[in-house]
Amino acid sequence: MSPASRGRKAKKRKKRPIGRPGAARGTTGGARGSGGTAGGQLASLPAGAHALAGSRRRPAWFDSSIRRVLDRAGVVMAARGPRELEQATAELLGAELHRVIGEEDHGMWFDWWFGELAEAAAARVRGDAAGAWQAPWRLLHGLTSIGSPALASIAQTAIGRAGGEASKAQQADAKRQQPAWLWKLPMITATGEIWQMHDVHGTRLAVVAGFSYPGATDSSVFLFDIDACGPVSLAGAGVYADVSQAAAAWRALVGEAAGGAQPAAVETADDLRCLVDLDIGEETVVGTETRAVTDNWFRARRRVHDLAGALGRRGLALPEAGSVYHGIGTPPMAEAYARWHHERHDAEPDGEAVVALTEQWLEGTLPGTEHSASPHRVAVQLDLIDDWREDDPVTLAVKALLPEWVRWHCEQAGLPEPLVARSVAVAAGEEPRAASDCPAARL
Repeated sequence: MSPASRGRKAKKRKKRPIGRPGAARGTTGGARGSGGTAGGQLASLPAGAHALAGSRRRPAWFDSSIRRVLDRAGVVMAARGPRELEQATAELLGAELHRVIGEEDHGMWFDWWFGELAEAAAARVRGDAAGAWQAPWRLLHGLTSIGSPALASIAQTAIGRAGGEASKAQQADAKRQQPAWLWKLPMITATGEIWQMHDVHGTRLAVVAGFSYPGATDSSVFLFDIDACGPVSLAGAGVYADVSQAAAAWRALVGEAAGGAQPAAVETADDLRCLVDLDIGEETVVGTETRAVTDNWFRARRRVHDLAGALGRRGLALPEAGSVYHGIGTPPMAEAYARWHHERHDAEPDGEAVVALTEQWLEGTLPGTEHSASPHRVAVQLDLIDDWREDDPVTLAVKALLPEWVRWHCEQAGLPEPLVARSVAVAAGEEPRAASDCPAARL
């Protein structure tokens, strides 16, 4: 990691100067909180992720949390088909994850929790012959539709164990009262239909993919709402009846910047690089996740897997995952900006500041968004630069350079002047980022 690297970072809990860019001056850098020590993957986790994840010990909140979900599992009984049960399960778990993230300060081992929830649901099925076993039984099937292959396998094993050990009365009751479509839940598949959209800046993305259960039951589309203004993250997600409904919902969420966006069919798997770089996992818990994110915490990962399978059956493959934090080639962009600056101002910019800013700008950038300078992305960059040593000459030069740097990127992207002015104003500290620019969960 270069001295200019700041690593992955989300919402800050504490700000402290940790070094600035400028390898030539021998300053320390490295990942936030690493003290300049070389770190690997753990060193580049978002701020607060270590504390939220905690050590790999069973968290005390598991037991009460699992009881809370099972006590509320009756909501799944209203489902009239696979899609409704899938949604009820996602929302039941999402509500609990949202509560845990808001109230607990460590131990966000959600996959581990999911597995124990499945085992506890199976235990309730086996231990309750009075009829209340039906809700946890259906919940188990719902888990098979939203869990990753490994987690779905745990749920299916729990179903098999619970069914095998159920009393004869329970088994007879199941044949009479449990819907025949329950077996379809783990078999949801991607149809291969995929659409994409993006806002005017190109850093807020939508991927809409078709899905159905066996026999074309409950056909729907899944919306991935992706924010690439910083670390590529899930801003939201959801299931909709068709692509037009999903597109309208996404435009409403994003606002004016997506007002003219229309879904276009994905032509190649390379168009789905944003899904490859998408951060959805325990290591990326920030603490401000929305319900739209927690409701789809497990399901979004499962749908990426389902989608990859569908593409594979068509002879395609998602792009290979590659680090967007290492091997960054800065000279072409730095040189191009320096030429523009000289032409615009008849003066050479601070060379060390240009290199430092180029490294910071490109680190973690989703390929294809190098010139995207949305107000949110500019705010993310400012947030990262604010962690450099405040009184360092390079830091001061970078902050002074940022408004013109942003203007250059906007011109390269061909944005109209009103949008250019908005991003430049944020870079200059003249206008705060608006809530409508991008979700605040990751900043």
